[in-house]
Amino acid sequence: MLRRMLALFAVPVLMLLAQHASAVWQYVHKDFSGRYAIYGGYLEEAVSPAAGDAKAAFNLTGAAARDMFNAIGPDLKDACPDPQIRIRNRETLSCRYHPADGYRCDFGFDLSTGLSIAGSASAAICTSSPASKDGKK
Repeated sequence: MLRRMLALFAVPVLMLLAQHASAVWQYVHKDFSGRYAIYGGYLEEAVSPAAGDAKAAFNLTGAAARDMFNAIGPDLKDACPDPQIRIRNRETLSCRYHPADGYRCDFGFDLSTGLSIAGSASAAICTSSPASKDGKK
């Protein structure tokens, strides 16, 4: 009898806790920093975009890139020659962390089809960002 009463009491308490836990998180749009390029052809040999051949490459940095990096883990093993560069990848989304550069995520879209494509050449993800060489981020 005591077990039954305890179970009947525990179920509503657990439901309240679950509801409270889900109420803490809020769907909120946040500002982010980044860059983009519109191009035609391929990333390695980009040309001027044309009708039927237009793509967009996006490069996010800062808190947005950090949040994405943390969400898609774990790190790829031995992805770059520099052991300080940490890479995380899901399909056409590539994120990296380097102590000197911070977080960066690259992705893209084929604007003719709307399909997701890579946003950086695979070798570029293992190099220092041009901004860090200028002393800017």
